[in-house]
Amino acid sequence: MASPPPLNDKTYAAPPPPLEYAYNPPHQPAYNSTLQPPQPWGQNQVGQQYSVAPSNLEQGQGMPTVLPPSYESAPYGAVNPDTGLPAKFNPKPRYNDCWAFVLFIAQLAAFIVLAVFALEKIEDDRHGAPQFGTASFFSKPGYITVLIAILTGLIVSVVYFMLVEAMPRMVIKVTFLLSIIAYIASAVYFFVRHQWYPAVVTAVFSLLYATMWFFWKSRIPFATEMLKAVTSISKKYPATFMITFIALLIQTMYSVFFTAVIAGCYELYYDWETRTTPGKLQVYCSLIFFCFVSFYWTSQVIKNIAHVTISGLFATYYFMMGSPQGMTKSPTYESFKRAMTTSIGSICFGSLIIAVIQSMRALAQTLRSDSSDGLLACLGCIIDCILACFQGLIEYVNKYAFCQVAIYGKAYIPAARDTWTMLKDRGIVAIINDNLIGNVWAMGAIMSGSLSALACYLYLWFDNPPFNFNNEFTYVLVTIAFVMGLQMLFTVGAVIESGVATTFVCLAEDPAALARTKPELFERIRATWPAVVQGVNY
Repeated sequence: MASPPPLNDKTYAAPPPPLEYAYNPPHQPAYNSTLQPPQPWGQNQVGQQYSVAPSNLEQGQGMPTVLPPSYESAPYGAVNPDTGLPAKFNPKPRYNDCWAFVLFIAQLAAFIVLAVFALEKIEDDRHGAPQFGTASFFSKPGYITVLIAILTGLIVSVVYFMLVEAMPRMVIKVTFLLSIIAYIASAVYFFVRHQWYPAVVTAVFSLLYATMWFFWKSRIPFATEMLKAVTSISKKYPATFMITFIALLIQTMYSVFFTAVIAGCYELYYDWETRTTPGKLQVYCSLIFFCFVSFYWTSQVIKNIAHVTISGLFATYYFMMGSPQGMTKSPTYESFKRAMTTSIGSICFGSLIIAVIQSMRALAQTLRSDSSDGLLACLGCIIDCILACFQGLIEYVNKYAFCQVAIYGKAYIPAARDTWTMLKDRGIVAIINDNLIGNVWAMGAIMSGSLSALACYLYLWFDNPPFNFNNEFTYVLVTIAFVMGLQMLFTVGAVIESGVATTFVCLAEDPAALARTKPELFERIRATWPAVVQGVNY
């Protein structure tokens, strides 16, 4: 093979065409074999080769003909000779952050004990109280109303998923355009209603979103390839959707339970004769704050267990599908088992940080609602704004940190530190990719919720069930149907977003693994984002 020409500003070879590789795993080098230098990066069995792009290469430019270091010397391409898997991928991680799991169990036990007393108090106070006319909802027409909302959301979710899988590029563009239109329509509505503050805010956001189109449209091809790959993988493993749906169901039931406990705590320390909490205010406030911390912490743990489970599945597919070892027999179950055992401490640790911030925000929002003291209301508004910024930042870091926990079995602190390094290295690409793909599911969720609400309203209008005499519950039921439809599609979107985040982390950490096991997919991604061939060095 002739030696490559010297690299300069004008000497670029055209990027290789998107060939259909005759991929055959037996002809690929095994993970535990040694790749001899100076073998070109990504050379496969049909002789096609592709080169490394410098990190400052603009998307769409030609690729420089330059040979990168071999897999053996690349820090992100090292292979474990004992397992035959990439060195960073740990199929049998150790237990991490166990103290956080012990603390989580302790607070959950304390919350359950408190709930027993609170619910007993409610039962004593409400014993023999008359019904308020809502019992008739739990009848055939009531069940039909709920069923219509659920089935509509389910059908819309399935159809939308199929649409995204078939035309990801078109869906990304259309939903981005719809977001701009929605912001403009909201701004016009607020201006017409003379609500100047929200009108100005929405107008600014619509202008920013319209401007971002010209900067972000070059990243749509990469987001398209990511969306296409992740939807196809999730369709092969439908258990991921079941995991997310179960997490959503548990979360809903726990929210109802929490509301009842809060009401019971209120009655435990409320004097109905004086209508105050004399001498018990500090204890009452402490219990309420504890309840909020417990609720937010448990909610975060439920959500993140599902996220880590799905991330583990996608990581297993990334590293093992197409390798000599091949996929494991039950990747979803094995990923869930790791999330509930070796990774549960790290999940509890990261979730605790968000839970404390959310609880502090709840207190700040209480100060904001205090209309009797303008100074306290202003102070609460400032604190809430600062905490909201911290919460958004930590939640974003946590999403990728939990991917690190799922993929490599890291403890939370090392995972968060490595995530921060990764985001500093290629954070703008991650943010744009998340916005483009997240926007797809946000607009789809609004459509799903609207159609579910419309179906529920039409049933109530035409059937006029007895429990909804004089349209007493129409507004409530339509709102519930909207939320149900919204959550049904968000359940699908949560799977895809976890898969996209995991694939992004794997590409940043070890692009060589994808080049070895799935060269066709790697070449398509490399064509849309040339810098992907350069892993993050820590």
